[in-house]
Amino acid sequence: MNSHQTTKYLLFLFLNFLHYTQSSSSSFNHRILIVGSSNLDSILHVERLPTQGENVMTVTEKVTVHVPGGKGCNQAIAASKFLLSGKKVQFLGQFGKDDAGNVLRSALEVNGVDISLCSCAAFCRYDLDEDENVEVGSGRGYVFLQSDGSVSAVVDGGANLCGWWAGADGKDGMECMPNWIDLLDLSEDKDCLVLLLLQREVPDYVNLHVVRTLREQYDSSKVVVMQDVGGEDRPMSREMLKICDFLTPNASELQRLVSQFDQSFELNECNEASVIKGARLLQAHGAKNVLVTLGERGCILVFAPNKESLSNDNDPNFIQINSCILPDGTGVVDETGAGDCFRAGFAVSYAEGNNLTDCLKFASAAGALAVTRKGAVPSIPSRFEVQNLLKAQDSDFVDEIPRGGGMYEDDVECPLLFGSRLNSMKDRPDLWDGELGVRGWVKRQATVQGLGCIDFNFPQHFESWSVKEAKEALVETGLVAGAVCLRYPHDRFQQGAMTHPDVNVRQEAIEITKRAALAARELGAKEVIVWSAYDGYDYTFQVDYVEKWDQVVHAFQDCCDSFPDIKFSLEFKPTDENTRFFAIPSTGAAMLLVNDIDRPNMGLTLDVGHMLMAGENPGQSIALVGAKSKLFGIQLNDGYTRLAAEDGMMFGSVHPAMALEIIYYLQKYKYDGHIYFDTFPQRSDPVKEAEYNIQRVKQFWRAAKTLETRFDLESILQNHDAIGSLNMIEDAIYSSREN
Repeated sequence: MNSHQTTKYLLFLFLNFLHYTQSSSSSFNHRILIVGSSNLDSILHVERLPTQGENVMTVTEKVTVHVPGGKGCNQAIAASKFLLSGKKVQFLGQFGKDDAGNVLRSALEVNGVDISLCSCAAFCRYDLDEDENVEVGSGRGYVFLQSDGSVSAVVDGGANLCGWWAGADGKDGMECMPNWIDLLDLSEDKDCLVLLLLQREVPDYVNLHVVRTLREQYDSSKVVVMQDVGGEDRPMSREMLKICDFLTPNASELQRLVSQFDQSFELNECNEASVIKGARLLQAHGAKNVLVTLGERGCILVFAPNKESLSNDNDPNFIQINSCILPDGTGVVDETGAGDCFRAGFAVSYAEGNNLTDCLKFASAAGALAVTRKGAVPSIPSRFEVQNLLKAQDSDFVDEIPRGGGMYEDDVECPLLFGSRLNSMKDRPDLWDGELGVRGWVKRQATVQGLGCIDFNFPQHFESWSVKEAKEALVETGLVAGAVCLRYPHDRFQQGAMTHPDVNVRQEAIEITKRAALAARELGAKEVIVWSAYDGYDYTFQVDYVEKWDQVVHAFQDCCDSFPDIKFSLEFKPTDENTRFFAIPSTGAAMLLVNDIDRPNMGLTLDVGHMLMAGENPGQSIALVGAKSKLFGIQLNDGYTRLAAEDGMMFGSVHPAMALEIIYYLQKYKYDGHIYFDTFPQRSDPVKEAEYNIQRVKQFWRAAKTLETRFDLESILQNHDAIGSLNMIEDAIYSSREN
């Protein structure tokens, strides 16, 4: 392929990228694209590096492991794990048609990276004067890990270097591409920030073509280019220096770059002035902002002369950030990939609109955590871990998990917000003269006296209007959003959502959950409730129970880490017609799951009907979960508890004694979310039914407040006094009715 064909090939890929960004939801104001290498790394444990002409053996008691790596792969996965928005990072790279390529593709996809722009090159033409094609494999890295944790590596570029020249089966790349380039309309969505990460384990002409194409076809002011200097040791052209908004060398790379222009320069990385001088020398030859990483000494960002367009920070010349202090009990294990985590963390934080000081702090924490684990990709921390480390270092960093209504120890009247099932507003349409559909249901529910919030089902309630329109409707009706409730679509997830046998479908379920979190944030709800009708099984020996459990754990960990400001809760259900046995069939199992997930923003939403179906006493379940501060949501209803039946009756209509105990334990453990009525009026007026539920809760609330003041509840409990308990219940409920 000649240079003109190469240009057309890359143009096709990046017009495709732009088309992808424009078709995305308008709620995303940035896209991250990473162009680079992917290598399968073999980690070789050695006592020391060999000298010239010497052979050394690996440490015998250490096993050589093979893990995904390569600067592009590392940065793409790290950025995907750090992104708060939940939107996918896009990666452009080349794989070989080999086992290593399969491992690399899988690693990227499992971590939520979009690899639709990547190619798989089976052959490459090393000598362009010859017609013979030779087979090329995926990139491979051979990492020498010494006992002190320091690393060196030799990289076989493979497809990363040669795979750009030819397409599958040795054909020129353009012959493999659809001819629809000229049909794309690039006139829309010019407000999206495109953040482009480059590094030097792919040819420079690839990086140059990428930047030129994006800036020619897109608003150049919306394209921010970050160039990682790491990779092959080769000179960098002045053109490349000039087109990068951020140049990010480490100390040795800074020395090498400056030596291209000034052989006399000798960097003293322990001296701040020397580092700044090196950055200024690069800026004299066209570089803009230069971010120098200094390992345990932190980093220095030296601004370009026009830095006002990039920063709101007060320092007119540079920012210096110290390295993060590692958590107690940890130390340097392996430095592989730490720089990639740093650069990905900086890019993500910058794309999210943070000031440069905060970007550097986030990047520093990400890089610090990476050195505490072995391997490149395996060492990448989650966003949650990065923020926890920042919190430990900075007293001003607050990771607030919202809890809802607030404390109410002295309130006789119920202070909590009430919400009711929005779909119930479909019932008895003969009693409603207004608009039908979700918008009409919101308006109808707004007529319920005492109602304060609405829970939306996702994605079903947003098929006919946008999240923004829903929020505007809430403002118009004087209501707020209580939570966003997951309802995975039947046609895609009938075989399971988080437990689907196909890893790609499981990842889709995770992405839908993250989009629900985005909707919750935009609505101001801060809560996502997950009930999956399809995560379970029907027959014995149909699924691997432990495997399904682990899949749910990992899925929730991913969601919690991506959205630390959002509460996620599982709403368990033991059985229904979609799934005879749910993967999480009881309150006890659900609490075990929460413990395994081990995230502060993970808890439970308990549904009274579901607890009754599971043969549980709701008061007991609420008490056990509330005592562990993991009761994030409560859904009130009642039922006759016939086999596998969920009646959705009005609260306290069948089990008034249980209803009183439910409210008592909500008070005792200071539940401060909102109260949601999951009932099915069907033949009743849904507005009046919701109003009845609200009044019943208020009645039971007043009654529960008297149990410790008017009655000797402590004595009844200590003595297991059944008669005393029944007399107390009857008296408390009767007295509350009189009031």
